[in-house]
Amino acid sequence: CTAASATTYNVTVNPLPVPTISGPSTACVNSTGNVYTTQAGMSNYVWTVSAGGTITAGGTATDNTVTVTWTTTGAKTITVNYTNANGCSAASATIYNVTVNPLPVPTIAGPATACVNSTGNVYTTEAGMSNYTWTISAGGTITAGGTATDNSVTVTWTTTGAKTVRVNYTNANGCSASSATTYNVTVNPLPTPTIGGPATPCVNSTGNVYTTQAGMSNYVWTVSAGGTITAGGTATDNTVTVTWTTTGAKTVTVNYTNGNGCTAASATIYNVTVNPLPVPTISGPATACVNST
Repeated sequence: CTAASATTYNVTVNPLPVPTISGPSTACVNSTGNVYTTQAGMSNYVWTVSAGGTITAGGTATDNTVTVTWTTTGAKTITVNYTNANGCSAASATIYNVTVNPLPVPTIAGPATACVNSTGNVYTTEAGMSNYTWTISAGGTITAGGTATDNSVTVTWTTTGAKTVRVNYTNANGCSASSATTYNVTVNPLPTPTIGGPATPCVNSTGNVYTTQAGMSNYVWTVSAGGTITAGGTATDNTVTVTWTTTGAKTVTVNYTNGNGCTAASATIYNVTVNPLPVPTISGPATACVNST
């Protein structure tokens, strides 16, 4: 015997899931807290992170998220698969590509030595970045630039000694250096020229030599009215020779640039008193006899 009609058995064939992953596709090396997420409410999650990535949270069979610290640069991947509510898993895990960028290394250019109270000392780092953070050590005053949008800072150094200029920034990949770059600056004191020479010469006396420190440059000698320079006194001379032609209070001044490129804030003044010549007088008999003693 045969059944009057065939028996029908219904079967539902479900599609395989296609897991998706969302999260930062670019990251900075050593960045933490990079969270990658797939569909919630599934089971048997299988997360895989490529070499150079360390899972710091999630990533278990029950987690639809994984938190990663990227420890090396380059092309990386995160993959995931899971079993959905129908008991189906994707034929192959979903791969999510991540590019891990290196951290920038800011550089600083500018005067490594400066004179105290010098102005207009400009320090520069790479242009085209964002979130610039400039720090100047004590004894430095920012007079221009130095904001979050500036790749340069202008400094007046107000005290002597070892100083620093520091900078960090965020580059086009959104990465910042792990620590700010430090640029060392030595701020030198200003020189104090001294003058030696005759302080009380006689009027019309010649060869009065005045001397300051040797081995400097850009000497600037000035002799007050009533004094005539007869030798030296140029930009390369540490001496000046003077003839004093009038009496009274006179001055010799000098300034120069020392080996550190620093010049005194004001010239040194050397006071000279020029004395008149004496006029001897004679008294005695205006007429006398021959052979008188």
